[in-house]
Amino acid sequence: MHEIKKLSSGNVVAMTLSGKLTHGDYADIVPFLAKLIKKYNKIRILIELDNFEGWAGTATLDDIVFVFRYSAHIERMAFLVHVQQDKLAILVDRPFGRALGGNVKYFHEKFRSDAWRWICDGARDVTNVTF
Repeated sequence: MHEIKKLSSGNVVAMTLSGKLTHGDYADIVPFLAKLIKKYNKIRILIELDNFEGWAGTATLDDIVFVFRYSAHIERMAFLVHVQQDKLAILVDRPFGRALGGNVKYFHEKFRSDAWRWICDGARDVTNVTF
């Protein structure tokens, strides 16, 4: 399941991922991000994992396709994790995160404001500077 946060603005997107991501989640998320990429060329994404359980069915393939197709357009990506299970989920996806170079950071949920500050630093058209 996914939720795009209302505090997203400009070329910065904040979203929460929980449970298992499905092909339907990617059918919503990818066009939304592609539209921002078309407008800004480079985007920044903060992903909050909340009891994330991984990918269901073809969603794994959707994730791989997304990373290879759009990684050049992701300027920064931050992961905000709550529990140990979320940290383990990140380990599964970490090889794909390498496609983004050194532009990926991981934050514990108690450092939420630090994650948001880092993702927004130097971003374009951002109006919400607090998380």
